[in-house]
Amino acid sequence: MPIWQACLWGLLGAGLVEVRALWAAFQPSRTPRWPWRDGRGRSQISGYAVAVVCRFGMATGLDAVYAAAHQIAGPLGAVTMGVAAPLVIQQMAVRAEVRAPDNAAAGDAERAEPGEAREVVAQPAPLGQGPATGGGNGY
Repeated sequence: MPIWQACLWGLLGAGLVEVRALWAAFQPSRTPRWPWRDGRGRSQISGYAVAVVCRFGMATGLDAVYAAAHQIAGPLGAVTMGVAAPLVIQQMAVRAEVRAPDNAAAGDAERAEPGEAREVVAQPAPLGQGPATGGGNGY
């Protein structure tokens, strides 16, 4: 699938999420009202517009990356990625925080002389990937 098509399908997925959110806000079973208001009760369109632009940007960007890597084969995958883009990006950020090295240890390693032995800190294997669960060396 071409990248531009995946991006359009991703925008559709992000749009579906926004339509669903508006639908939930304006349910006839309760008093329909604009859910984004400031402290004085005035409607805040600008905050909503920024949130929509961010969601559409995440959906388009993630769809473009996945399509470029040939991980999206068709429209269903692209729409699904557009729907899930904020959660996928959030989980990627959480994983990056967990794997970030300790700044003090990284600074010590950088200050070591080229001939000096550097301390290597072993990182524990993620749950379910240790030798006891069969995920040891990948064979």
